[in-house]
Amino acid sequence: MEMSKSESEMDGYGDGRSQARLIRGILGAGSLVFLVSSVVLIVLPTYFGELLGLTTSETSDWALRMMGATLLALSGQMWLVRSAPEINIRRAAAVMIVAGGAMTVFTILMPADWTIARFAYLGIGLGFLTAYLVALIRR
Repeated sequence: MEMSKSESEMDGYGDGRSQARLIRGILGAGSLVFLVSSVVLIVLPTYFGELLGLTTSETSDWALRMMGATLLALSGQMWLVRSAPEINIRRAAAVMIVAGGAMTVFTILMPADWTIARFAYLGIGLGFLTAYLVALIRR
């Protein structure tokens, strides 16, 4: 559903359509990144854990698989919400800022060795966090 121009102007965002288009693109790209991550987490949890510098075990493998299942669900929701009305797109971006911020903090605080993959994971997370922030403040 698309808002009419008058609804867009009433919500105080001026050209809300271009902002929503940008956020939709970010959601789509993030959805694909989470999809790939979820498949690796489910199929190769030990490999993913070792890439991040974690000490792996059978217990941690199952926790990583469960995280993979959660990311799979989030990936699907992010893909589907792209077709939501503009106001909901902005709200989804705000949710992703909170979630992405938490994931970034947890990546930094994770009790594991700093590996190239961990730096890359942190960089990708910060990139998406920044993209959502810029998209929301852009008018």
